[in-house]
Amino acid sequence: MAAPAGTVGHCCGAPGHHHGGPPPAASWNMMKDWYTANMSPVTAPLAWSLFRNLGLTQSGDAALRVIETHCGDACAASELLPLASVASYTAVDFSDGMLGVAAERLGSRATTVVADSAELPFETGSFDRYMSCLGCCCAPDFRLKLKEARRVLAPGGVAAMAMRIGDMDGDTSFHLTSTTLGPFGFPQQPQREGLHIGKDLPALRARMREAGFGGEVKAWRTWLPVPVQSTEDVMQWVTSQPPVKKLLEGLPEDQRTEA
Repeated sequence: MAAPAGTVGHCCGAPGHHHGGPPPAASWNMMKDWYTANMSPVTAPLAWSLFRNLGLTQSGDAALRVIETHCGDACAASELLPLASVASYTAVDFSDGMLGVAAERLGSRATTVVADSAELPFETGSFDRYMSCLGCCCAPDFRLKLKEARRVLAPGGVAAMAMRIGDMDGDTSFHLTSTTLGPFGFPQQPQREGLHIGKDLPALRARMREAGFGGEVKAWRTWLPVPVQSTEDVMQWVTSQPPVKKLLEGLPEDQRTEA
């Protein structure tokens, strides 16, 4: 049985029950306006690359059934669909608030479903392509997420996932926020396998094979730049994040200035 979304740890700075806050689903609902305005434009190119790696942007006779978990507001999909190679597109997220934005953007081009990526409400072999962009860090059980991805794929199906690597070169903005504001009570990054396994690519490939993915398993690192070009941009990027804003507003004035 998969752990219910939101009951373990916290997700990308959104504190969960483990830290005495609301579940991540509720936190993401509160963060959706900031995420849609600030994060989605930054991460969309990475999602576009997953579409390309899955062969979805190529013309041809294929009519593929596609599922995207942790779809967020489906920014990339809403800009790319419809595609000749996509027969159906199903967008899944554990946050009904984020999924509501996705539904507005996608309209009749997709089906939206509120669900946990480790416990999907679909029959085995329901899809030909599986994608997940920066959702592995949100999964309480990374192994279950991978096994469920493999289960819903039909024979010959292909999965493509992009994952954030915490506390490593390239995780600069989140690491800076976490380490700088930690002494003031900001929750530290979770010790989830899905957030850290990208540091060990052989181990990641082994996890994929353990979940049932055969054939060629590719794993590599890439960079996702945040469009900040000055100290003022960095301050705006960090302090506008709802968890950071909430923390700062709750500090005494002297501590807030120091933070």
